[in-house]
Amino acid sequence: MLDADPEALGGDMMRQVFDDMSKLRTYFDDSFPGRDWNLASAMVIEGKAGAQEMGDWAKGEFLRADLKPGEDFVCIRFPGTQGSVLFNSDQFVMFDLGDGDARAAQLKMASAVEDPAFQIAFNKVKGSVPARTDVPDTEFDDCGKKGMADLAEAAGNGGLAGSLAHGHGQPSAVKEAVFDVVTQHLNGQITTDEALTRLPQAVAAAQ
Repeated sequence: MLDADPEALGGDMMRQVFDDMSKLRTYFDDSFPGRDWNLASAMVIEGKAGAQEMGDWAKGEFLRADLKPGEDFVCIRFPGTQGSVLFNSDQFVMFDLGDGDARAAQLKMASAVEDPAFQIAFNKVKGSVPARTDVPDTEFDDCGKKGMADLAEAAGNGGLAGSLAHGHGQPSAVKEAVFDVVTQHLNGQITTDEALTRLPQAVAAAQ
């Protein structure tokens, strides 16, 4: 998928993906299209839904509801994907301001952000995994410990890849082309056979 290989986009693995997605669709309620992710989180918290596929930022909703990871809820890889991690990351971009006080301030900020204490404090609240891989997991909850272990596992076995949804895997035009076909299939507007034909065509047109 991330390589945008036409044969892969229309191949047997993608057929399995679309078939699995058709099965997953039967578990959704009829009002799911367009629902904000935080409302879906609230449904899980309130016992109106069993699970949610969402990024680490959703954990904050559960913590705010005074739920404890490992006791009241769990964080897991999507079934069948253990050993693989799609990542996205936030970056700070600084302009070259030359030497002097401005440069010193930039370096001070970079140092503060990368400080292990800050990495721990920030990621514990957000639910994300520290950018630094040498940060110990001692102070993290069950979700944090699992996320850090999963990242290390994926990085070690070649299963770490940039998220298509967040602009790391392909340019936005390709992402939108993929999303368009996937959404049509998920909503029952096209069959799996049609999706397998349209997906490589849509990606090629967007490149």
